[in-house]
Amino acid sequence: MADAIAAANPCRIIALCPIADEDRGVTAQVYASCPIQKHSQSTLVCCEYITLTGTATALERIGGLISELMIGDLPKFIWWKGKPDPDYGLFQRLAEMSNSIIVDSSVFRNAETALLQIYKFMTQGAPMADLNWRRLAPWQELTAEAFDPPERRAALVEVDRVTIDYEKGNAAQPLMFLGWLASRLKWHPVSYHKESGDYDIMKVHLIAPNQRSIEVELAGVPVADVGDVVGDLISLRLGSTNMEADCCTVLCSETTGCMRMEAHGGAQACRIQQVSPLFDQKTEHLLSQQLQRWGRDMLYQESMTVTAQILKLAN
Repeated sequence: MADAIAAANPCRIIALCPIADEDRGVTAQVYASCPIQKHSQSTLVCCEYITLTGTATALERIGGLISELMIGDLPKFIWWKGKPDPDYGLFQRLAEMSNSIIVDSSVFRNAETALLQIYKFMTQGAPMADLNWRRLAPWQELTAEAFDPPERRAALVEVDRVTIDYEKGNAAQPLMFLGWLASRLKWHPVSYHKESGDYDIMKVHLIAPNQRSIEVELAGVPVADVGDVVGDLISLRLGSTNMEADCCTVLCSETTGCMRMEAHGGAQACRIQQVSPLFDQKTEHLLSQQLQRWGRDMLYQESMTVTAQILKLAN
């Protein structure tokens, strides 16, 4: 992970490693590395590594030292490998001095609760970023591309049925994708209902600006091979109760195919496209790319606003 970051970003990486043991203070390890770049013989990017190990209490106790170790002239990114904890003093201190707080919602045990917590931090002004949001980019791009032709763009207002399948275990990706779609089309969430079983089913009811009723189903599908990321999108379908509308769109992963979405009916009338697997979506690559972005992602913020509105309807 550190090598992937250092390959493109000169940096000082301070790794905090909490342990569950007796509080014996904090131990430190320091070393530097200048990995040889395979693509450039003339460029040498160096990085310093500082690893601090101790109990959570001990690490919190040296919070001031951690801030002193940061390089003042460089932007500061906090990669928090877990759900943000507003009650943990060290997290609060680090968040206040960072240019961006990076999380990965694919590792959250309870994605719904964690997404609401992320949104809360965003409303308080914290510069949040989610690596899992970046994994949605190909799905978003192909969805938007499907409505580029003028005749299909005009039929976009007819979309009132949305089905999204994802790998059971983490609902962050489908919820954020729905938040993105609803924010672009100005859909307003009305109700949210969740059913657990062999399939995790979430049903969301929204209202369009033209007062059209939108019904959405998010289905967590049990799969044998989850892969490196839990909760990846499997397939999605945008359709309409108006059978004359040219808006039916089916997207699916190349690794799973489109059979279930095609079985919803009207396969010949749908625009069907497969999403190629992106092998550069591993955590280390996404993290390295995120370090190139210093500003706030307004599209992410607007999408998370609608996602939070949906989740709050369950309370």
